[in-house]
Amino acid sequence: MRLTRPLALTAAAVLAVLLPAAAAGPTATARPGQAAACRPSATAASTTCVRYGPAAPLGKGRVRVYTEHRGSKPQALGIALTRSALESLPTHPTDGGHCHDADRDGRTDPMRECVGGHGRELALPRAGTAGSVLPFDWALLNWNPHGHSPHGRYDVAHFDAHFYLIPRRERDAIRLGSCALLIDCAQLKAASRPVPAAHLPAGYPASTPETSEGAMGEHLDSRPPDTGPLTGHTLIYGAYDGEIIFIEPMLTKDSLEGLRTAARHQACAPVPQPRVWRTAGWYPTRYCLAYRPRHDDYTVSLTGLTRSPTPSPAAPAGPVGALAPVRGAWVQSVPG
Repeated sequence: MRLTRPLALTAAAVLAVLLPAAAAGPTATARPGQAAACRPSATAASTTCVRYGPAAPLGKGRVRVYTEHRGSKPQALGIALTRSALESLPTHPTDGGHCHDADRDGRTDPMRECVGGHGRELALPRAGTAGSVLPFDWALLNWNPHGHSPHGRYDVAHFDAHFYLIPRRERDAIRLGSCALLIDCAQLKAASRPVPAAHLPAGYPASTPETSEGAMGEHLDSRPPDTGPLTGHTLIYGAYDGEIIFIEPMLTKDSLEGLRTAARHQACAPVPQPRVWRTAGWYPTRYCLAYRPRHDDYTVSLTGLTRSPTPSPAAPAGPVGALAPVRGAWVQSVPG
């Protein structure tokens, strides 16, 4: 009898805390590491819901993918980094995940024979269509403490945030080897096949074979050659076999941390568009770096998402990429 009343009071106290929160209904945001409480209905088109994918450790914190939806419409796809994720970051050039003995001397030099730095493969939230942003499939965040090639441009410490348009198994089929940026020489021709003009984002080269990278793809860079080392952020497109396969904001650690004390906690830039997209879906017109005081975290996101129309049967089919045989329909992009 002594225990019954204290336990009952404890249960009542717990219910008193939980019930008002439950009655409050959907919330617009959720902290990284927590499941989003927001469950929008067809009538909740004005509610912005944030959902998070599984977390991965980085530094003293963690990182994860998140999506924002307003009703059924995606608003953003991004990677959230807790503030502590930027503390005690690895200083060794690589985690050893993607190395190749290119000179066949029996050892791998971490500076010359490894790519990808310290990578974190991140899944999108599992919440059906409410957590997806098609055609994006997954994300890869790389921390490069010593940067990477090309030297004089990107050999400074920075993050690469890849948002992939192909499944992980297709990315994994891009093998390591001794050509370009450690790509299998037998795949270099396919990796560097030019992107057709209709699919090529404005201002980007159709092909740059020297930046074809094993376990990643070819990198298309719009920065002029004389702009020097990266000091803030820029946008890279990734390609393989003539198809765009990822969109990659590249950014220095300082460009994120500086937003915490800046007058505005956000910096955005345009995402150049192609004339047409090969696959229907939601595509960004901007990318943003941000610090969120409410969550005490940083984000790298694709925003201004605009839906491309359903492919028209009358549109030209175009070449089909070797990595993605089911793709190949041309669709008009819609300006954001």
